[in-house]
Amino acid sequence: MKKITLLFLLLFVRYVLFAQGEQVQSYNVDQQRIDNGLPVNWFLAESKGYTFTMEKHSTYADKKQLRISSMPDGNGYSGVMMLNIPENLEGKEIIFEGKIKTENIAEDGFAGLFLQLKPKVDIENMEATKLNGTHDWQTFGVRLKLKPKETHSIAIATYLIGKGTAWFADLTLKIDGKDYTRALKYPSVNKADTLYNFNSQLNEFPLTPVNIEKLAHVAQIWGLLKYFHPAVTSGKWDMDTELFKFLPTLLASPDHHTSERMLAAWIGHFGSFHSKTAQPADTEAEIATEADDQWIDKLPYSDKLKDTLKSLCHVMPVVPNRYISYLKGVGNPVFDEYNYKTVPLSDVGFRLLGLFRYWNAIHYFNPNQKLMAQPWDKVLSDFIPVFVRATSKASLDAAYLQLFSKINDTHAFASLSDFYYRGVFGSRGVAFKTCFNQDQLVVTQLGDDQFKAGQELQIGDVIQEISGKPISSICDSLRQYVAASNESARKRDLPRWMLRTEDSLMLLKASREDKEFAIYVPTRKINIIKNFSEEAKPAIRKMKGGIVVVDIGTFRDSDTKRLKDSLQNQKGLILDYRNYPSASVHYELSDMVFPSQQEFVILSMNFGLRPGRFLYRSSDKVGAQNPNAFKGKIVMLVNETTQSASEFQVMAFRTIPGSLVVGSQTAGADGNVSSVPLPLGYSTFFSGLGVYYPDKTETQGVGIVPDRIVYPSIYGIREKQDELLQAGIDAILKP
Repeated sequence: MKKITLLFLLLFVRYVLFAQGEQVQSYNVDQQRIDNGLPVNWFLAESKGYTFTMEKHSTYADKKQLRISSMPDGNGYSGVMMLNIPENLEGKEIIFEGKIKTENIAEDGFAGLFLQLKPKVDIENMEATKLNGTHDWQTFGVRLKLKPKETHSIAIATYLIGKGTAWFADLTLKIDGKDYTRALKYPSVNKADTLYNFNSQLNEFPLTPVNIEKLAHVAQIWGLLKYFHPAVTSGKWDMDTELFKFLPTLLASPDHHTSERMLAAWIGHFGSFHSKTAQPADTEAEIATEADDQWIDKLPYSDKLKDTLKSLCHVMPVVPNRYISYLKGVGNPVFDEYNYKTVPLSDVGFRLLGLFRYWNAIHYFNPNQKLMAQPWDKVLSDFIPVFVRATSKASLDAAYLQLFSKINDTHAFASLSDFYYRGVFGSRGVAFKTCFNQDQLVVTQLGDDQFKAGQELQIGDVIQEISGKPISSICDSLRQYVAASNESARKRDLPRWMLRTEDSLMLLKASREDKEFAIYVPTRKINIIKNFSEEAKPAIRKMKGGIVVVDIGTFRDSDTKRLKDSLQNQKGLILDYRNYPSASVHYELSDMVFPSQQEFVILSMNFGLRPGRFLYRSSDKVGAQNPNAFKGKIVMLVNETTQSASEFQVMAFRTIPGSLVVGSQTAGADGNVSSVPLPLGYSTFFSGLGVYYPDKTETQGVGIVPDRIVYPSIYGIREKQDELLQAGIDAILKP
């Protein structure tokens, strides 16, 4: 719903002065106050080709309802009636609800409700509901999590997209389940702190070793307070604001002793706490990762301050926690943070906040921290000057990408200032696709919009140099930006960045059947290069020799019965996991291919524990005792594109006696991902659960190690032969 969303984002936002403890007035959300035929305060948002009529309510004689109808000869895209509420309300959740009836809404249209927190905080509508056709009255609603610190005003709307008619009645707006008029205006307390909502008030400062050390220490102590201090975790303090208020004072400290006194006073400022030194009696076998508090011992401060920090480390977690919760039924961490989408990039305080927030999120909630190649506290010190100097979108994007790569997690993908990271890698690209075949960069696909001058390239060509630089040299320069659990995943992702440039032509040195050649390939703006079209594989294929092949990426739950029927009296089953699954195939086939129940995975999580501690808390089993299980050979195909859920399912099928994994090392990133919101509307992810084999052997980084290692050959790529599939077939027919 791009057009209507853009329209709403561009609408004028009105600001109001905040009144302490003041309740909100009525803005006629229910549309019962009418003037000149339309509800008071509501307005038509550039709606042409539609009529808006207030009619008698279908149920209540003393009430009105809104009708939006497309004109017979109208050519408008949408009919929208909107209400701007120039208030910022305190609470946790806002819900806009109402009853909707539709009549003859076109298949490509729909009716619905809209809710927005301005400016650019969050938007929700009913696009996914696809309410079209003809329907009698039903109650619908849209909801958002309130973020009053970032919000200036609220907008609601009723709308009709396309041809047809829609009626709206009994509209309500609620804050935490109560009518919005009973909510308080933000801020009801600490009005002075709103000074820091969109400006950290931190001026530029000299980037000296002393200041870098101060910032590193305050980042660590701030994170400890944030996740442990009961007054903070219960929501009494806003730690972003508290950080901004404290930083200028600390940076102005004239000496080491003064800094320590300031830090001690700052900690005491949040109130007293009681530590619980006796930790739960977990056995050594239950502990996957223990909390790392060694940074406290490294601080150059007195034992008194260190003892205070160590005591804080043993405060048992408060539930619920203002900043952290856990996904219900799964257990990976969920971070409750402000995005600050409208703060200026030039604000060094918010840039440092992003670094501090991410560092602490990983320090306390990453189950795989021990697998990092570099000490995490050193990463903090190293990146403080990088983030201070990152005064442009390109430099800040580069700083974040380098930071994310330090956790060695293929799940650490990111949303930054630009989907394509043009400032880091270049704004232009080429209309062909490459991949690493072991150490050789090979052309694997030519795009539909391939330039005529570039058609001298062929699938199977090996690129040796790009713009005069050897492939190995380019890899060395770009690997710092690529987050990956292992080298297989890194080589999978590097090619997308290697063929980026700002130049209109790219010089390539390549070889074909041992003959070298050089060509200039035209480039295009990366955002207009068409996606590479790939022939969709059928979910289930029957091959010669009694073999059934399942493409995991296209297989759906609805295909299960057909697959089971297809397997009758077959010699083998090949599960192609070189893509991401669309169904839980290991469960769908549980009653057919598993001869007995087997435990195939164990998980570690932090849920219910002090931040930083992970226990082996959950395991999963698959199958049941089944003497009639499928007797044929089962083969799984894997490579560097096999990641996360694919790896998880392969682990399950691998428990079947005689099963075989064919291919190459997988991406080595499993476990449900957790998102970390960052300032400027940025975000990133990491693996929020630890995933291990039943004997507690690591899977993170290692991935799935094949029983038979098979790589495609250059000849096979050129001839478009699926050599991994053939290897799987041979494993069944020629064991």
